Amino acid sequence: MEEEFDIVTLTATVNNLPFVPGQMGATGVFDEEGVSTLTVKVEEQNGKLDIIEPTARGGPGQTVDDEDRASFTFEVDHFQIDDSVNADEVQGVRMLGTTDELEVMENRIETKLARHARSMDATLEHQRIGAAKGIVLSGKGKVLHNLYDRFGLAVPAPVVLGLGSQVVGLATLIKGNVVHAIEDELDQAYDSIHGLAGRDFHASLWEQKEVRETYLADNQGYQLRDGAPDIFMAGGVTWERYRTGRRASAANGAGAFIADNEARVFPVGVPDLFITRFAPGDWNGLPNTMGLPRYTRMKAMYNDKGYHLDSQMNAISLCTQPGALRKVTI
Repeated sequence: MEEEFDIVTLTATVNNLPFVPGQMGATGVFDEEGVSTLTVKVEEQNGKLDIIEPTARGGPGQTVDDEDRASFTFEVDHFQIDDSVNADEVQGVRMLGTTDELEVMENRIETKLARHARSMDATLEHQRIGAAKGIVLSGKGKVLHNLYDRFGLAVPAPVVLGLGSQVVGLATLIKGNVVHAIEDELDQAYDSIHGLAGRDFHASLWEQKEVRETYLADNQGYQLRDGAPDIFMAGGVTWERYRTGRRASAANGAGAFIADNEARVFPVGVPDLFITRFAPGDWNGLPNTMGLPRYTRMKAMYNDKGYHLDSQMNAISLCTQPGALRKVTI
C-alpha cells in the first residue's frame, strides 16, 4: 500500500480550507484602532437636551445642569497560538498540488501561518458578534465581557415576531417593536438598521406573504424563484442571512455564531457605537507600542531541528450602548 504522502502520480488535489465567517466585520460598523495600553476606557457622557423657557429681556436667563459623565475600563483579551515545525515533518513529503516536488520547510511554515491567520480572523468575528449581542463569550462559552452588567443595564427582552404562521401587519410590528425601540434607546441620529439573521429566522421571514408581495409590487418577483435572497428589507430593517460555517460552528461548541432561530439587530452609522481596539503584544520590544491587529514570530529551535511559530492577537470589541441592541426571534 502506498503511503499517503509519498511521491505518487497525482490525480486530484483538494485543498479543503474551512469557511471563515466575517459578515459582522464586513458591515463596517466597528471603529478599529491600535492602543499602547492593555486596558481600554469607555467614557460616557449623558448629554441633556433642554426646552428653554422664554424670559424677560434684560433679565436672568434659564440655568442648566451639568451633564453626567462616567467611565468604564475593560481589559483587552489576549489570544495566542503556540506552534512549531520540525525538519523531519517535510522529509520525503510531496508538496500539495504537485506530482514530483517535495515540500520544503518554507511551504510548511506558510501553511501553518495561514491557518493561524484564519483562526485569528474567526476569533475576531466571534468577538464582534458577541459585542452585537451585548455579551462577549469565548469559544467555549466563558463570559469575557457582559456589557449590560458593566453599563448597569437590563438585558432587553427578545422580540418575538410569531413567524411560525402568517403575521398580519408584519412591517408595523417590526417598526414598532424593533426599530422604534432601538431609536428610543439610542436617541441619536443613525443611517440604517441592520439585522444579521440565522438561517431559519431568515427563511421564515422571507416566507411571510407581506414580504413576498412587497417584492412583487416592486417588480422583483423573479427573486421568488430562487428562494430567499441573502439580503432583503422588511419593516425598515435590512435583514442579512448570517453564515457561520460547519467547522466554525464546531469550534464554537457546535453552535452557530448567531442561532438559527434568531436575528441580532443593531443601528448603523453611529460614531463609536461599535469599537475594536488592538493592544501591543507581550514579546520583547512590543510593550507600550501601538497595538497591531496581530503578531507572528518564528524562532529557530535550540537544537536547530525546526522552528517555533507563535502568533497572537490582543483585541477587544465592544458595543458602547448595548441598550440599543435587539434580539429578534421567530
